Amino acid sequence: MRTANKGFTLTELMIAIAIVGALLGIAIPNYRSFILKSHRTDARSSLMELASKQERFIAQRNTYTTDIASAAGLNYGFTDSNGVPTSQDGYYMLAVTPGSSGDIISSYLITATAIGTQTKDTACPTLTFDSAAKKGPAACW
Repeated sequence: MRTANKGFTLTELMIAIAIVGALLGIAIPNYRSFILKSHRTDARSSLMELASKQERFIAQRNTYTTDIASAAGLNYGFTDSNGVPTSQDGYYMLAVTPGSSGDIISSYLITATAIGTQTKDTACPTLTFDSAAKKGPAACW
């Protein structure tokens, strides 16, 4: 009486490896895409925080400001090693410019621009929010 060998043949092993490789080929890019999309929350929350600070600033001084970081400005506490304002988790660089009116006294535009690994998010490299509460691009919010 002959006993059966237990284990996998080389063919079965190669098929299993091919299946795992195909699944990883699909899963890893989708995972990376999901991570990049989730980091947009960092930009959105920072934009909303700066907008709130702008509204407090205009209530006290009758003008908006482009000064994000200093105590005389919005006193936003997140900067990179060079003092450039960044989002809370550091995935976006932040800037405030005059809005649609053309002057900072009556309107502002806050821009979050992807930096570092977040630049791979080619669908939404920048997010904006202005004094009229317009969010852009809409698909990124």
